[in-house]
Amino acid sequence: MNTSLVKTVPQGDFAEVSVLMQGWEIKFQMLVSQKQPIKYDMYPRPNIPPEICDRLNQQGYKDLILESDRWQHFLVPISN
Repeated sequence: MNTSLVKTVPQGDFAEVSVLMQGWEIKFQMLVSQKQPIKYDMYPRPNIPPEICDRLNQQGYKDLILESDRWQHFLVPISN
């Protein structure tokens, strides 16, 4: 998956998912299967779990990380 640091929040309507939410994995998987843009707050996890990274790669997502808050990831499906 392509990863880039960005200075500002990307434009768009992002569904929000936080690892602190109950059932976040199910919501995350549903959004990925629908190729929705996702604002992913991964605090307190050090990394995106490998099985989720694999799924994002398969679905063709890029990872935009907010430079001022590295816990915030904006996962954007790449248009064909």
